[in-house]
Amino acid sequence: MQAPTSSPFRRRRRLPLASNSVHIAPFPLDQPAGDDGSEHSCLTDVGLTHLSRGCRGLEKLSLIWCSAISSTGLVRIAENCKNLTSLDLQACYIGDPGLIAVGEGCKQLKNLNLRFVEGTTDEGLIGLVKGCGQSLVSLAVATCVWLTDASLRAVGSHCPNLEILSVESDRVQDEGVISISKGCRQLKTLKLQCISAGDEALDSIGLFCSLLESLSLNNFERFTDRSLSSIAKGCKNLTDLVLNDCQLLTDSSLEFVARSCKKLARLKVNGCQNMETAALEHIGRWCPGLLELSLIFCPRIQNSAFLEIGRGCSLLRTLYLVDCSSISDSALCHIAQGCKNLTELSIRRGYEIGDQALISIAENCKSLKELTLQFCERVSDTGMSAIAENCSLHKLNLCGCTLITDSGLTAIARGCPELVYLDISVLRIIGDIALAEIGEGCPMLKEIAFSHCPEVTDVGLNHLVRGCLQLESCQMVYCRQITSAGVATIISGCSRLKKLLVEESKVSERTRRRAGPVLSFLCTGL
Repeated sequence: MQAPTSSPFRRRRRLPLASNSVHIAPFPLDQPAGDDGSEHSCLTDVGLTHLSRGCRGLEKLSLIWCSAISSTGLVRIAENCKNLTSLDLQACYIGDPGLIAVGEGCKQLKNLNLRFVEGTTDEGLIGLVKGCGQSLVSLAVATCVWLTDASLRAVGSHCPNLEILSVESDRVQDEGVISISKGCRQLKTLKLQCISAGDEALDSIGLFCSLLESLSLNNFERFTDRSLSSIAKGCKNLTDLVLNDCQLLTDSSLEFVARSCKKLARLKVNGCQNMETAALEHIGRWCPGLLELSLIFCPRIQNSAFLEIGRGCSLLRTLYLVDCSSISDSALCHIAQGCKNLTELSIRRGYEIGDQALISIAENCKSLKELTLQFCERVSDTGMSAIAENCSLHKLNLCGCTLITDSGLTAIARGCPELVYLDISVLRIIGDIALAEIGEGCPMLKEIAFSHCPEVTDVGLNHLVRGCLQLESCQMVYCRQITSAGVATIISGCSRLKKLLVEESKVSERTRRRAGPVLSFLCTGL
């Protein structure tokens, strides 16, 4: 019996899905257009419709920056993907019908991201939470210009199980925040940027959100010590606190936080210019479990504050200091002597920080793995040698530390063989010796930046490439002695290279052809 011939029109067997999660992202913004000048295609409602019909068991869907989809595609997802639990629509242009359809069709939805979403109004979010608000656990509606109190009233009424909420809107008033506080009493993580809300709104957080563990308050122009004190009294489980540009806060509010929130582990204070030394002293006295401390543009905090931190916060692992102009070596010495478990230290524009601080850190903090000293102009080779002798760093940023020479970097290269990230940009007196030593001593290096280093030449680059075979990223803009030959060297010698930042004029046609699309994608003309 003759076997039946195969037909080209025979129906194909449906293959099982390898995953119940789909992440779709558009082409990068700097991806070049086609040869004919046309733009690359991206996902549209047609593709989303096919996806919904073929993947009915879909549980997680990410459509970040997929600007060509609309409510039509989202309606199809809602109709066919009833098991959807996570939906990310960041920066999409979605109308109200799409959000309402998701609420009606996806009753198991737990996580929803609407950050930067345009094209919708309060009506869309209200319709969504009316439909699936009971299941929502995480909701982000940050930087949505359409968001008003009406949306937050609906969230407060229909989302009793919400645990994570991020809201950023200039149009939200006290009423919206109060509605959230009263209705979402299971909240554990809350991020707010509501410039028009004040103490009455934030008082309600302290009254109703007793389970809160992480709180971020940003750009509250009417927020005073009164309401932060209320939050501290009511939210005793608080472990993470971020205060960004809350101009009216003083030392008193942090005293309330320190005395009431004994579990505080991470504190970030950014641009709260009325906070002085006493604020940090209270933290040192009352928060022994502090693990991370970040102070950004706090010009009134003096060195003595760090004496209390060193005495009381022995578990501190991470310290960030940015634009804290009154802090000098003695502050870092207090930290080093008391916080011996420090693993990450980041100082930017620490103009009074010098070698004495680094010597103390090196002698006491032997577990230090990440060190950033951007534009710390008093740091020299002496401090680098001490660090290299005592700390096996993984990441080091010395951008703008203009006193450092080849000698300091030689010490680092010989003392830190596990280094994977190095930024030595704007070190104007280093040269080829430094790169040669790094190439020989740091074989695990994956990322390096040495832009604005006028003494580095192709010779040093050649030595670097020979030793750092794991290199994935290199930035070498405005190195006047590096030529097209040096660029060709790094392209041919680094098989794992993913990112190269260099002037386009230094890339020869041969290098372009040899590197193919990788170079054309990553090489930026400046």
